Amino acid sequence: MNSLVSIILPNYNHAAFLQDRLDSIFNQSYQNFEVIILDDASTDHSLELLNPYKNNPKVSHFIINENNSGSPFKQWEKGLELIKGDFIWIAESDDFCDLNFLESQLECLDASDVAVAKTIAFVKDKSKSEVSHPIFSEEKQKDSILYCPILNVSCLLFKTSLLDGTKDNFYSSFKIIGDRVFYFECFRNAAFIFNAKTLNYFRQSDSSISKLDYRDLRYYSKYFKEHCQFISYAKATDKAMTNKAYKRYVSRFYNRVSNRVSFKQKRSLEYLNLYFLYKLKLSLNLNKKY
Repeated sequence: MNSLVSIILPNYNHAAFLQDRLDSIFNQSYQNFEVIILDDASTDHSLELLNPYKNNPKVSHFIINENNSGSPFKQWEKGLELIKGDFIWIAESDDFCDLNFLESQLECLDASDVAVAKTIAFVKDKSKSEVSHPIFSEEKQKDSILYCPILNVSCLLFKTSLLDGTKDNFYSSFKIIGDRVFYFECFRNAAFIFNAKTLNYFRQSDSSISKLDYRDLRYYSKYFKEHCQFISYAKATDKAMTNKAYKRYVSRFYNRVSNRVSFKQKRSLEYLNLYFLYKLKLSLNLNKKY
């Protein structure tokens, strides 16, 4: 319980929620931590809230981007390159948690690699429901590649040693599903434990990146292309993955997009390109490198 925890706080335009996040970090019952504050060129008043922490003794790095990186996972990568701790917490700036979060999570990691706190969806300042992470679903684990194992990174405390799997930092090249790729790279062989003794609050909104409905065709196209890129990488990395599993994955995420696109959008050139990509992925030589 004397281990240093590295806390990465990546922020972009979350001023409305940022003070709750900051309070839930700096007031933890467990105090042996460093905080790496990263702001991705916010255009709201985030800096007014962050600047008072610039010289806080707990803050090891305070980095404000001059230009937006275009991806939260670029910020993850930057923070992970700076850590000094034995354990890592990526604390997203619009979430918050109980003040015993670190203390309770560390107790769980005596016998595991990744501690997953009980997660409550929080919508418009009201608790909604508990989030069920697929990693703990026996049914979903039968075909685990189809599911993102953890639905909110803020609920995790994990061992720094797991980063050995991300030597290529492949996840940081993604803009939408980088978390899924990060978990595949880092946690594929890790031991998970569920922790009901502390709460993580996952703030959701209609504009959340995790919401797939009501997006435009350009977004859907990018979303599907990222999934194709990921599953090709996963197939090349995991020799145990079958061609059938690969094709099920491609079909699953093509159908997710197809079911959300209007008839008019399906007559566009962009959608036609997406459809041809889908057919191409199903017919590729799957022994080739991604």
